Amino acid sequence: MPTYRVYYAERMPRGARDWMQTAGLRRLDVGLEEMRHEEVAWEEVVEAPSAPEALDAFFREHLEDRSQVMLVDETGQSREVEGLDYDPEVTYIWIEGDKLMEYQGVNETMPGMVTCPLCGGEGEVEEAIADEFLAEHEEGEEDEVTWG
Repeated sequence: MPTYRVYYAERMPRGARDWMQTAGLRRLDVGLEEMRHEEVAWEEVVEAPSAPEALDAFFREHLEDRSQVMLVDETGQSREVEGLDYDPEVTYIWIEGDKLMEYQGVNETMPGMVTCPLCGGEGEVEEAIADEFLAEHEEGEEDEVTWG
């Protein structure tokens, strides 16, 4: 069965003022600032016969039911997902815990390959090459890199 890598991000407002704006609260003497978010990228490997079925399995693992997933249309507005299949080319959003999550894409994986650390998830390289790159370019960082 094919394996797919699902890319998604956790988007969080930065700072107390940003949290207040997200909750719809703000002091009267504070001007409306542009909303800033920190983004934490995630990826997850899912086995499925096709990309839409991989998304279905991914969302079943992350949410109680399908109604918690919204799609973002061409105008940037969110709306309910229609039909039975997910479209891998559409942006989906959902709330997981208290975090806004955003689906960012899916790719079929190749055996022995991992996400390229240089191109930020846009491609795959052999695991040994990725490890070599990380060893040379991320010296001094204490975070351990694991491949998923």
